[in-house]
Amino acid sequence: MSQKTTIEARVAAKEGVYDQIAPEIDPHGDPIFKVAFETSEGVKIFEVTSEEYYRLEVGMTAPLTYKGNEIVSFGSWIKPFHI
Repeated sequence: MSQKTTIEARVAAKEGVYDQIAPEIDPHGDPIFKVAFETSEGVKIFEVTSEEYYRLEVGMTAPLTYKGNEIVSFGSWIKPFHI
């Protein structure tokens, strides 16, 4: 099981792409949003929600917390989800 890791990061790039599901199965297509963060450990890329994608801007810096390949939080812009 992956441990949570927190490291200082900068939003380096953002990308919104459409999934590759056949139009017959998903005629509208769903965009997939990805954000790349520059860290002292190298570039980390995560999928984010559309809300998170539009909230972040290239150049923002903050502590990035992630677990495995999932982002947990990024400063005050992405907060951990609790039920």
